[in-house]
Amino acid sequence: MIVQCPYCGARYEAPPGRKFYVCPYCGTVVSEGRTYERVYIFKPSVDKTAAFRTALNFRPVGAPEDLPTASPTGAELHFLPLYLYHITFEPLPELETYAAALALSKPPFRLPKGYVFPARWRTPFKPSLERAGVFHQPDLEPEEAFRSLDEVVDEAKTYASVFKTRVEINWSFEGIVYYPFWLLIYQYGGRSYSALVDGAEGSLLYLEYPLSKRGRAGGLALGLAAASGSAAVGALAAFFLGLPPEPGAFGGGLAGLGAFIRLTTFAAARKGQYEGETRL
Repeated sequence: MIVQCPYCGARYEAPPGRKFYVCPYCGTVVSEGRTYERVYIFKPSVDKTAAFRTALNFRPVGAPEDLPTASPTGAELHFLPLYLYHITFEPLPELETYAAALALSKPPFRLPKGYVFPARWRTPFKPSLERAGVFHQPDLEPEEAFRSLDEVVDEAKTYASVFKTRVEINWSFEGIVYYPFWLLIYQYGGRSYSALVDGAEGSLLYLEYPLSKRGRAGGLALGLAAASGSAAVGALAAFFLGLPPEPGAFGGGLAGLGAFIRLTTFAAARKGQYEGETRL
């Protein structure tokens, strides 16, 4: 279906049946034929240069020492839509809070599992930001997205249980918030790699990187050490139990097999991957 933005007048194609439509040109949100008023944004605190610096100066295991000299080849600033909620817990007013949940079922890139978005420090959205980046449309209903905030609800329930109090959870939908991420592409040794940086607070969330020969050799050495170490521990344990050392060594070797496989697979690869932790 074709949607015409009531603010900038642009016409754009969008899948039918959605409750919210976001103009890809100015970011204005339309819901059921009207402009949605409560729209916010987290302004990027890092620019493209700073985002590349964060990614290429990171030193994951096995990366070449000259990775900071890699060539940046592409950068896109993506704004993902979040739903903002005001949550109260009766009869404990001190637990009142705001929380934000991702409004997309399939983000355009991989985020750390259970990534927690902030609700504070947002500012009102201004259409003058229309050229700042790529704005994505929400495809979840607010009720569905709210389920991802189980951690917030569980923490409140845990707090209430200390006082042996049952809480009633009430929430209201407060608006849409756009959150920035830098999707980066760089080249090293004629190959392309990608990275993802949180555009609001600057942390590295994902990094593909080349593995150096030294890094691959180190992974193989660690794999062999893990296998032999587990076998030695198994043999020693069998000795102290008065059992033959051979079965103990075999059992210990099996216990270390998983680590051996992971490390030797790492050693055989040409590309490593770093994934940031759930934080904020």
